[in-house]
Amino acid sequence: MIESEGLIENARILGTHAKQSLEALASPLIKEVRGVGLMIGIELCEDFAERCPALKGDKRPASLILVNLLHAARLLTVPAGTHAVRWLPALNVTRAEIDRAVEILAKVLREIA
Repeated sequence: MIESEGLIENARILGTHAKQSLEALASPLIKEVRGVGLMIGIELCEDFAERCPALKGDKRPASLILVNLLHAARLLTVPAGTHAVRWLPALNVTRAEIDRAVEILAKVLREIA
């Protein structure tokens, strides 16, 4: 099924699109975007909470803060360490779904900055 439905190729193409779209956000809160295929890590800046007036005094790890905010915005992500968030969309994800996920992340980052 993975081969017959072209899911590996979809992961390659849309993984590249997702990574480029995330990098294009050029958010000062994002230090780096890395990944292979659709497994993408978004590394947050070291002083994430300090840069966000809405988060002053929050002592939780940056990754947990952002994951909780993204969940509230209806985007499922997982923390990966203290300063990284991981995206693991399904292999059959669409370009529109990737674009919507990037929009949600951008909106959340704007709201807390």
